[in-house]
Amino acid sequence: MKKLKLPKVKVKFPSLKGAFNYIASIFISSVILGLILISLPLTERVSSSATYDLVNKNRLYWAKEYILELNTENSLKKEQDIERTKSILQRRLRNFGVEQSSILSYKEDDIDFLKVSIQTSKNLELVEGLIKSPYIVQIVTRKDGVDFEDVENPIAPYLAENYDSSKFTRDFFRNVYITQLRNSANEYSYFALFKTWPFEKDWTTFLNDYSGQTVGVSIDGFVTPVEIIANQDLFAVPVPSTEQENAHVISLLYNSGVIPISYTTASEEEIPVDSAEIDYIKLTEGMLVAIIFIYIYLLFIEKTPKDVLIRSGISTVMTVAAWIAYLKISETPTDIFLLALEVITIVAILRIITENVESRIIVTVLIALISSICVILGSGYVKIFANDLLILMILSNLSLSLSTYYISNVRRSLKI
Repeated sequence: MKKLKLPKVKVKFPSLKGAFNYIASIFISSVILGLILISLPLTERVSSSATYDLVNKNRLYWAKEYILELNTENSLKKEQDIERTKSILQRRLRNFGVEQSSILSYKEDDIDFLKVSIQTSKNLELVEGLIKSPYIVQIVTRKDGVDFEDVENPIAPYLAENYDSSKFTRDFFRNVYITQLRNSANEYSYFALFKTWPFEKDWTTFLNDYSGQTVGVSIDGFVTPVEIIANQDLFAVPVPSTEQENAHVISLLYNSGVIPISYTTASEEEIPVDSAEIDYIKLTEGMLVAIIFIYIYLLFIEKTPKDVLIRSGISTVMTVAAWIAYLKISETPTDIFLLALEVITIVAILRIITENVESRIIVTVLIALISSICVILGSGYVKIFANDLLILMILSNLSLSLSTYYISNVRRSLKI
């Protein structure tokens, strides 16, 4: 009896590298799909436990106008002092990220005024602190004959009239560094460290003379008592804040420049917010249609190679979807019109840098350089746009590299 011979079947198992390519393709496809679902409008709820909404800045904006009365009676260079005051106030607001601000000077009844107009989404109290306080700083010493321990006069340690002035004003110090140190309760809190210029002897002599004693830091007439620790070349002033953003404001007040004249807030009033209402859904639809028509034009009219268009298209989708998804997940307040400009800009940039490596490097470096300059020197919306563009350039280059790997990986997988 003949033995039944079964045909030999060869099963070709994918290699370890092939299996990894399959898994990588599936993972990247899932990530892209997830980012698209989160970033598109009307898909804010992608699961029963997570809601992703784009926070529109228009709901957060407020606008006010402040009239500051300048004390220029003892000013020897009045016009220069007024201009310097305007410049320092503008620098404070710009470094804090205030979107719109204008400062105008005028004279009325021989009194000099500044009109400060603000429109921003920043915290009202913090912005007002930057505007209303001249922050004129001076180190003072206690007067003889004043009882600072009098229980019937608890505010005696905080009144400037109970102290003698010294030559150590804010101009004397190189900068004032705000940082966290351990306090007397062995807990971390914010302190202002006064840093002098190198080889400064007068300040060292002052610290040695008052070693172990209590002096004060007068800020706009209010004194903060400070005990000089013996045998330490350190002058640390307690900062009345536990929040990082508040500490940042105090750092701006100390380090944005020394206002040469004092002033008071004569009046303040709310003004209408001037912002355009933009429908996010319609805007998204318009951008999608525009991008589709651009790629159709490039394909059929410009005869752009399909490989270039595919890489450019996938990297564009990844970049824009990742950026909008980040804004939604992090609940970052967003100006819709700025978002539209950023999307249009990054679509154009990705189309350019997809062509070849040389253009990619040149364009990336050039845009990064221009954006960095705008972040440092710009203000308001220009600074916000430049800062976002820096992040988008990093995202776009990562997306372009990932899309190149993804396309080649999918093609290899389909050939097997």
